[in-house]
Amino acid sequence: MEKALLLVDLIKGFGQEGYDKNMYCQSVEKIKKNIQELVEYANKNNMPIIYCCDAHQSNDPELKSNGGPWKEHCMKGTESSEIVDWLPSSSLVRLTNTNSNEKITDKKENNNVFRVDKRTYSGFYNTALDSFLKHNNIYEVYIAGLVTSICVQHTAADAFFNGYKINIVENCCADTSNEKHENAIKYMKDNYSAKTVKVNKNRLK
Repeated sequence: MEKALLLVDLIKGFGQEGYDKNMYCQSVEKIKKNIQELVEYANKNNMPIIYCCDAHQSNDPELKSNGGPWKEHCMKGTESSEIVDWLPSSSLVRLTNTNSNEKITDKKENNNVFRVDKRTYSGFYNTALDSFLKHNNIYEVYIAGLVTSICVQHTAADAFFNGYKINIVENCCADTSNEKHENAIKYMKDNYSAKTVKVNKNRLK
């Protein structure tokens, strides 16, 4: 079974100080090295990496201006929607409905990095992610990123609904409080049969 790594909202608005002050998750500092190790692991094991990134538009339902709970953040085309400086992203391919049926043919290290733009919490909802994974016979995903109880959890939910085996990389996820993080981990284990793993010394276990 092919596997892929989904990195959720590791973008400047959430994961790098000085962009969206209302959204920056300070606890990302505690997991930054773990995430870098996880990316290194995925590259060495030829595991495709897909960044699932907020790229909001003004009419998105989660924004306060449209009755949602959040102020404008990580808007499409802004720097806060770009991947954090502390992760490699220079050679990534943006996935759209046009190229989502392409096969991954080059298994060289550092050459299978992709991005999907999302307009709500889930990396799957109204994106090319599900189509791309299934065209490449990927039915097991490892999920990491920000924040555990919102975008990570909703991405895991849609992965479950779409028939994927789910692994949550527990020490590569963070939330605004440890309680929210732990509750979300338990919820995903209880409701999506998610397995929790940790990255440690270039191993996942």
